[in-house]
Amino acid sequence: MNSKKTTFPKEIFRYLILSVVSGGVLFLLLFLGNQALYHQVIQPQMEKKDLSEATEEFQAFVTQQEASSSSRFTWRSSDGAVFYLRNNSGNGNEPKFHKEPEGPMDERRPLGTEKETNITYSDGQTATTFLVVENRWIMYIGIVASVVLGLIFALVLFYRQLLNKAKYMHQIEKGTIILEAGDLDYRIAEEGHDELTQIAASINKMSQSLSEKIILEAKATQTSREIISDLSHDIRTPLTILSGYLPVLLDTDLTEEQRKYLNLIHKKTQQMNNRVNDLLEYATIFSGQRPLELQMIDSRMLFEQFITELMPIAEVTYELDIPAQAKIVGDMSLLERLFDNLISNINQHAELEEGVTIQIQPQEDQLHVLIKNKVAKSDSSIGKSLGVKISAMIAELHQGQMISTLTGETYQTELVLPIKFEK
Repeated sequence: MNSKKTTFPKEIFRYLILSVVSGGVLFLLLFLGNQALYHQVIQPQMEKKDLSEATEEFQAFVTQQEASSSSRFTWRSSDGAVFYLRNNSGNGNEPKFHKEPEGPMDERRPLGTEKETNITYSDGQTATTFLVVENRWIMYIGIVASVVLGLIFALVLFYRQLLNKAKYMHQIEKGTIILEAGDLDYRIAEEGHDELTQIAASINKMSQSLSEKIILEAKATQTSREIISDLSHDIRTPLTILSGYLPVLLDTDLTEEQRKYLNLIHKKTQQMNNRVNDLLEYATIFSGQRPLELQMIDSRMLFEQFITELMPIAEVTYELDIPAQAKIVGDMSLLERLFDNLISNINQHAELEEGVTIQIQPQEDQLHVLIKNKVAKSDSSIGKSLGVKISAMIAELHQGQMISTLTGETYQTELVLPIKFEK
């Protein structure tokens, strides 16, 4: 593993830091923009508007009171936004209110800006100074909005980064499903530098390696099939000649010892011929060159035929619990070969005096067959013949299975075949 690559938890932490920093930068930009907008545009406009309205209101107050420029009084606008400070009449008037508003509520108001305008008093027009209180609620709203938008931006950015990782995880899962289905040429996109990318890269390497091994195994298997097929044909030629000449030799004048040896040779030649035929059939079935000729087969009839052919060899105890509607979809000739191999295996290796027990029962959509017999203690070759392997292969071709086990002196064969029930 590359130590420079960031692990997945650290990658998430990095996303979090990046989102927080990005949200903080956005908040700072919005905060500075809000301050500039408030102090340069909004507040001056509000002060101008408040002062204009307050001037008209103060002028009406002075006119109603017939106040002179030397009068002493405290005044503020009806909305509390503008306060009277002083006038510049030069008469030494010292206003009661100076710099700070009076009263508990007024003391909590922020100070503002002094603005000067002309007011007409009873003794003439005089320049008058007002305090326009700064209303910062708009600025505070802007600050809160900046905080909220920065936080939302950070959360959305972090969520999108996590969402991208979740999508990538789904992409990896989808890729594994495609590879599991058998498409080993599919490759998962390698994005980023975290553990998910390492997993995707490992899966891609694994699928590539597996694909290469399958190709090599397929070539090796094809080579083996060709060797077996060629070897079988090469051996059959001299065996055919031997099988043809030996009966002729046995009909000639021979001594007892010569006839004994020729009969033994003839017997072994026939056995070799059977083995070569089995080997050739195994290679043919294994290579898939023999297509299945499927048909609906009466399963009860098939197993009755098997038991009938087995009875002359050994005493058979059986349970045949097969409904008449149960059918096997299969190749009749291959299934007959399967049961012929089972009978041959029992005939060669079983203690025939002990008998054979057969149980046949349907379970859901499968037919379960259990065959038990005893074998000679000295016989260790049972279940290892090519005929048994061919039978197991035929069962697999029919979407079933055949398993043979030897426990002590008991040899057991379990055969499972799929069935369908006709309505």
